[in-house]
Amino acid sequence: MSRNNPTPHDREPDRSISRRRLIAWSTTALLSGVAGCSGTNNPSNGTESSTGSPSPSADSVFQGVEFSGPNLVVSLAEDHDVDRLNLIAPDESTFEQATVAEGASQVEMQIVSKTGGTYSAGEYDLVAVIGESSESMTVELQPELQVVEVEPEVDEDDGYSSGRLFVTVENVGTGPTWVYNIGFRNAPYRNAPDVIEGDDVADTTFEQPEDPDKEFLSPETERTFLKRRGVLVIDDNDDVSCEGDTAELTVVVQTPHGDIEQPIRAQLSGGYHIDDQGAIQHPCREVQIELVDGGEQNA
Repeated sequence: MSRNNPTPHDREPDRSISRRRLIAWSTTALLSGVAGCSGTNNPSNGTESSTGSPSPSADSVFQGVEFSGPNLVVSLAEDHDVDRLNLIAPDESTFEQATVAEGASQVEMQIVSKTGGTYSAGEYDLVAVIGESSESMTVELQPELQVVEVEPEVDEDDGYSSGRLFVTVENVGTGPTWVYNIGFRNAPYRNAPDVIEGDDVADTTFEQPEDPDKEFLSPETERTFLKRRGVLVIDDNDDVSCEGDTAELTVVVQTPHGDIEQPIRAQLSGGYHIDDQGAIQHPCREVQIELVDGGEQNA
């Protein structure tokens, strides 16, 4: 039986608000005003741009900094003489380097990886090496995720809940990150997607997004995720029923920069949605979900 995404409030499920964000600039010295987790700046000098970041000076070798998936994308002036870009971590070690090809005006540096080598959140120095001289700018890389909506998946044939949940996550920080798992605590279904604890093994595969590259969240980007297994699936022996009861559980979004927990409250009604006569547990026909205060962020 096929399922569909309800795309609540007519929102595209994988909508990217803006995958590019201008970061605070400096030329020969570092600016003291740097974007915080909320994306706001308090520059000590320079002209404010529409993004809240000071504009680069006219003779700066840097033209812009953007994010594309796991990459930091640096745009350089057309007539630059930059040989190399160094990304220096807060502990003053070199986190990443990139050689600038002759004539290239845009350089990508991967800063998030699914196999290790992901940056630690903090303030970085981006250094353009020009012969025996250099020019620097400050980049604050601080992802900040929040769950903005949780909605039940609805069966497109009969309009009833399938027991699975769409979870929409937004990155409101200043650095990209990777959502490698979404699990649930206190779910009524004993086979609901697990939260990875320590060395535990869990099914981290998403049915949505289908493109694994979209598991990366750039700043000011939101994405809707769907795990393959049900969450709100119950039987007659559970503490809650499909006859007007309420289930309280927690969504846990897991990233290399920490876990984000969002409590939710699900109102269950309409009786069992029985699409498999041989099953012991079933989803409820009607599910209404609200986000509850009290979530935690361990990042």
